[in-house]
Amino acid sequence: MAQKFSMSLPDEVYELVKEMAEKEGTTLSGYLASLARERADADRASRERLARLTAQDRAADPEGYDRRKAEMRERMHAAQRAAAEKKAGIA
Repeated sequence: MAQKFSMSLPDEVYELVKEMAEKEGTTLSGYLASLARERADADRASRERLARLTAQDRAADPEGYDRRKAEMRERMHAAQRAAAEKKAGIA
């Protein structure tokens, strides 16, 4: 079943997408649906590849993996704290 919705595009983007859809012999909706599916598939493939590489890294060096994971988590928390402090200083 197809879901209906409306969206707004700048005129120049609308014309460009409409032209591209016509070149591919499809409707504007069909073209946008195809783009969305391609993007979703690429995102899924990227996440699956990352999961495989992470599993390989962990299997090759479990202790090193855990250490790197903890270090990355601490860097992320430090960056979040710094951003919050900066935001609080601006406001």
